[in-house]
Amino acid sequence: MSKPVLFAGTRPYGRAENISALYDAYQGEKKYIEVSGKNIHEDMKSGEFDVLVIDDFPSVSPGKCIMIWHAIQGGKHIGFDQNYPYLNEDRAKQIDYVIAAGHGAVPMWSQCMHMPEDRILPLGMPRTDQYIGKKKGDGHTVLAGKRAYLFVPTFRWLGEPNPIMLDYDWLDEQLYDDEILAVKSHMAGYSILDKRYKHIIELPKMAPSAPYLYDCDVVITDYSSIIFDGYLLNKPSVLIEKQKGYVDTRGMYMQYPKQYSSYMAHNEQTLLDYIRRARYEHDLAPMLGDIENRCMKRVADMCDGHSCERICNLIDLMNGE
Repeated sequence: MSKPVLFAGTRPYGRAENISALYDAYQGEKKYIEVSGKNIHEDMKSGEFDVLVIDDFPSVSPGKCIMIWHAIQGGKHIGFDQNYPYLNEDRAKQIDYVIAAGHGAVPMWSQCMHMPEDRILPLGMPRTDQYIGKKKGDGHTVLAGKRAYLFVPTFRWLGEPNPIMLDYDWLDEQLYDDEILAVKSHMAGYSILDKRYKHIIELPKMAPSAPYLYDCDVVITDYSSIIFDGYLLNKPSVLIEKQKGYVDTRGMYMQYPKQYSSYMAHNEQTLLDYIRRARYEHDLAPMLGDIENRCMKRVADMCDGHSCERICNLIDLMNGE
């Protein structure tokens, strides 16, 4: 008889968007735990579960393990490709399958996980199922009624130098009253703004990103994978790298920036010009450019609204073996 399936997220339920979306979709017996909230080793070694579905590198598995990364992979180096990897061979061996968002990401995952490509399954990302048909206003956020620019820099460890800090005083003076710049750091990051502004706000780190993605007009990042989520929602992007060459030190799976976005800024003035231009051009012709379309199709071609269905079928197959 099949046992319950253990779902483990590195963030609280709802904020671990891939795992919580899949957990909601899965119809069998199940349990959800937050990895950082308790000792998951006890659950996974209890004998109660045969299958673990987790959104990070597992430290221990009850037997069979599916890893669904918490973001669409296709950008920065992770796993064994990182300069200072926190993945080791023992942890990697715990994983039976890694779920990729698209076919083009399979060789990337194979490389960074030291796994054969037949164990990298391009089934799509669960949280993106909800993106289908979404438009500005559907998020019901403060961004809905404004020309909204969503700035989401990539994850950084607490205390890590932050070369992406912007001159928010200057930007606030330049933004029009019908414009809003919303900044959002990762939950494990730090507050970005240190004071209140008229045209710039900081979004809650613990809030899901999807509603803000629905309601923004342009996504701004240095190299966060949220750029791919934006493309799935037909949002143009602008990259910002004030310290030229910094992103290359992190390592990217495609040529940065020319395979990621049509717009690349190195200072606040150019950033402001580009986000306004991107929004204006998108209003005239609401479609992504060639670079953005190729990028999305390469790394996220299986994010078609049926990701949860495909992964749930895989879970049932593994749980019944």
